[in-house]
Amino acid sequence: MTKNYIEFGTFQKYKKKKYEFVRGNLYDWYMLPRYFNDIFLLNKFTHKENLKTLSNSIHHKDDLKFNFINFILLKSSKVKVFYEYGQTLFEKIFYIKFFSQLFKTKINSRIKWVGNDISEWFNFFCRNFYKDSEIEVFREINFKKIHKSLFFSKGVTLLYTKENLKILKKIIYKSSCGSFDISIKNKNNIEFLNTGKKLYYPKIKNFFHLLEKSKKEIIFKNVKINKDKIYLEIIYGDKKILNNFLKLHDFYAKRYKNNFLFTKIFNLKVSFKNLNEVKYILSKYC
Repeated sequence: MTKNYIEFGTFQKYKKKKYEFVRGNLYDWYMLPRYFNDIFLLNKFTHKENLKTLSNSIHHKDDLKFNFINFILLKSSKVKVFYEYGQTLFEKIFYIKFFSQLFKTKINSRIKWVGNDISEWFNFFCRNFYKDSEIEVFREINFKKIHKSLFFSKGVTLLYTKENLKILKKIIYKSSCGSFDISIKNKNNIEFLNTGKKLYYPKIKNFFHLLEKSKKEIIFKNVKINKDKIYLEIIYGDKKILNNFLKLHDFYAKRYKNNFLFTKIFNLKVSFKNLNEVKYILSKYC
């Protein structure tokens, strides 16, 4: 991986005053406090009137939308394992607690949180920070633990992996349900980020072939066509789980239809699309 740098200092009269400049393999140095700040903010949350402040303060406000989906999938299924590919600090635990508090409902407290991450720092944190939760983390993906789990991954984490389609095929088959976002292109493509990471974009045709051959129900929460790539947010699961998911999502959409803030932050007006509908939308693109 390409080396990174971190610079720290102050601004005085619009001029930068450097205190320290560090270079090396610093990806974890940057990411660990970033995600820990989200955990800290979620733990401080006490009342729904503070929701706008929380949304503006966490590093990626879309994480509220992604984890709202995780919350509903947990409520809609009887899974006993939550598996995250690239779990970082397992801030998902605090997101689920946040939603339970916000909506005054309970989630199975015996959920086992399992994940894999290449970062020794993140894995060390997870093993030692969550003393009240059942945690198991690995450096490599553990397909045995994915069996009958609720799976989640952020799209950028999937793109870090060269064999992402091969892994996704096995994940969707083994898990009971899950969600992830991903970007795909007309051709297999490698892109370099300024973080030092490589992104491996799967080919559109190959990705949809994977979905078509899976034995799971597939729905799309978001479809964005950009100049050179397509961005997708996907939810999948056994038919019963997905039906329960849609019913519960509709319940919250109707319950908070007059609450502009809830509707916007959690994207409650979303129109889910099935696989054939999305293939028709994309037929003009590829």
